[in-house]
Amino acid sequence: MLLFSCAVSSAQAPASVPPNDWAHTVKLNNGVAMPLISLGTWQYSPAVAESTVRLGLSLGYNHIDAALDYKNQRSVGKALAEHDRASYFLTTKVPSRTSASSAFADTSKDLAADLEQLGLSYVDLMLVHFPPVGNTLHCAAMQEQWRALETFYRAKKARAIGVSNYCQSSLRCIARAANVTPAVNQIKYHIGMGPDPIGLRSYGDRLGIVTQAYSPLGDGTGELISGPLVTGIGAKHNKSGAQVSLRWVVGHGVPVSTKSTSARHLTANLDLFGWEVSAQEKEALDAATSPKGHPSFMCDA
Repeated sequence: MLLFSCAVSSAQAPASVPPNDWAHTVKLNNGVAMPLISLGTWQYSPAVAESTVRLGLSLGYNHIDAALDYKNQRSVGKALAEHDRASYFLTTKVPSRTSASSAFADTSKDLAADLEQLGLSYVDLMLVHFPPVGNTLHCAAMQEQWRALETFYRAKKARAIGVSNYCQSSLRCIARAANVTPAVNQIKYHIGMGPDPIGLRSYGDRLGIVTQAYSPLGDGTGELISGPLVTGIGAKHNKSGAQVSLRWVVGHGVPVSTKSTSARHLTANLDLFGWEVSAQEKEALDAATSPKGHPSFMCDA
């Protein structure tokens, strides 16, 4: 089985970017420090995205998660423009491509569009949003797309590059042609899936790929916000059920992307440190089998 080389590219961050000095970060495989908690912008209209990013930054968020597919990046960029560039970490994404002959050129255009829409000269983390339909049936296109991200990285337009919704098979595909190991794999990860769903988190750990969680509160069932397991544990710590669910994620060393337009909820979502669940409570949360979830909507293993 072919894995990524242990070596990573020596491409460095733009000289204008000082070392991150935030309290709660994870170090990526190229040495870049990524804040553990990010504020997501999925499904927001341009106006809501702008106001939410502006609110989040004012409350202390220093990591914003965006994507070309969200169709609100110009508004995200307006809110970011009010802050010093070195004060926040920006993650964005490009959609998958299926044509090996055009994947490099098409992805390069998408990468340029991300920068133009955000009004930035570089991003902190650039991700491939998801593998194509059919996953490794389009392996050559996936490899060409990754080559475009490597080129973008070497041009110092991204401080780190990674993937999202990639399974083991997806990662093995790009590894066969990669010169840079993905720094991050952003996947669905929440209580009910277990600490290592389909073995993907431990697989990433072995390769030096940080697993990052999206949908940490599930898909709208409310179980991880108001369900008896998380609220019962939360009551013992004077925390909400949602805070217990988010704390479980970061307690496993997994960075988390959260979402809310409420100042109260955004503030609560930052309050994940300085307290922890007991070993017995963690065991119960680890063992939970509901709500169901799968790390990727595009591949199985």
